[in-house]
Parts: sequence; C-alpha cells; structure tokens
Amino acid sequence: MKSDFCLPHIVLVTVVGTLLTGCLLKPVTVSTRHFVLAPIATNEATTVATGHLSVGVGVVKMPAYLLRNSMAVRDGDNEFDYLEDALWGERLDRCFQRTVAANLSRLLSSDSIYLADWWHDQTQARVFINVQQFDVDVSGRGTLIAQWRITVPNSAMPLKTGEARLDRTGASPRGNPKVIATTLSELAAEFSRDLAQSIREAVKLKP
Repeated sequence: MKSDFCLPHIVLVTVVGTLLTGCLLKPVTVSTRHFVLAPIATNEATTVATGHLSVGVGVVKMPAYLLRNSMAVRDGDNEFDYLEDALWGERLDRCFQRTVAANLSRLLSSDSIYLADWWHDQTQARVFINVQQFDVDVSGRGTLIAQWRITVPNSAMPLKTGEARLDRTGASPRGNPKVIATTLSELAAEFSRDLAQSIREAVKLKP
C-alpha cells in the first residue's frame, strides 16, 4: 500500500523535473541589430552654386580593426570592445564610401557621383580617402581622422590634398548601439561638407 501511495508523487516529481530541465536548457535568444551610416538630409542646400560636376569616389582605405561585422567601441588608447549583437549591415569601408558619395551627390547637386567603376573621361574629379580612425569611445565621443586627395584624369599630380580631424560628442553607446551609427553618420556628413567645398575649389583650379 505504501509503494502505491508514493507512485503518483514520484511521477509528478519526474514530470516537473523534466519540465524544469527543459526550461533551463532552452537557449536564450539574443536579438541582433544591424546598422548602416545615414546620409545627410535631402533638403540640405548647397552652400555655393556650381555647374554640373561628375565625381568619382575611389575605394576607401580603412584599418582592419574597423572591418569586422561587429561594431567597435574604443575603450582607452589601444583597446576595443566588439558588440556581438550590434552588426554593420555592410562592411564599414564600403558603407563609408557609399555614404560619402550620397552626401556629395546632394551637396554638389549632381547625379553623376561614381563609386570606383567610372570610365577614363567620365569624371571631372576623383576622390581618394584613407581613414586612420573612425570610431566612438565608451563615453560617446566619436573621432574621424582621414587623409584625402583630389585628382583629375590624365594627371599624376593631385589637384588638392588634405587631412580631416573631426570630433563629435554624442550619447554613451552603453546599451544603445544606435548612437554609434548616429555619431559616425554625423562625422561622415561633416567630412563630406568639407570635401564638397574642396572639390569645388579644385575643379576651379583644373588646368
């Protein structure tokens, strides 16, 4: 009689244990988010009236630490954290190239901005960019350091060269990776405005 009385309790404990084990072993799903840089607003007006310009934007050089899928957050001078649940929608050097091209199209009022596949005489000016730093630190401070040069067809000498050193302070990216994309987009926009002005000046100097 005693064993018959205990049997339902044993079955109940077994079922409950199985359910609990199943819950504990169930993998936790982490939502992965994907980001890209945003171009400047379409209603941003050009600062100087110019004729139609055709510009080629060459392949952008960028440090290897920025070419991972995960977003990088600078933590000190020589340390980075990578956010495994916050990924770039495309490789950052290509995203930067495409965003700068879109910005130049709007700033120069031109639909003839090409990405590294232009014909020999298709462009009036060509832009080549070498990025040394393009990241946001743990406090939300974003930095863009890049050299650029502007050339023209049939000339080995650049018309104009320069270096950008830009900073922008945004919100901390802790728990909110979207602010990284926002701050870097703003830096790319500022860089594009300066570059657009330099292109105008370089084309005027074109022999």
